[in-house]
Amino acid sequence: VTARRNKLLGLWAADLMNLAGTEADAYAKTVVMADLEEPGDEDVFRKVRADFDAKGVERSDARIREQMAQLIAVARDQVLKEKY
Repeated sequence: VTARRNKLLGLWAADLMNLAGTEADAYAKTVVMADLEEPGDEDVFRKVRADFDAKGVERSDARIREQMAQLIAVARDQVLKEKY
């Protein structure tokens, strides 16, 4: 569920940075990989924060964290609806 949330977060961030298609997918994968740096969500948050800062995307820390919280619920629903 967390990996799915991170992918969704990456796609959201990619859209705000004007990335689309394969660029957006590739960026989302980098967000998923960022979660392997340390336990918890701070590594993912720092990645998105740094990328937004580098690209001039104006989103507050609180807004990024809010998006992360919203997307964990979306990711959970998506995973539960998948058939294995």
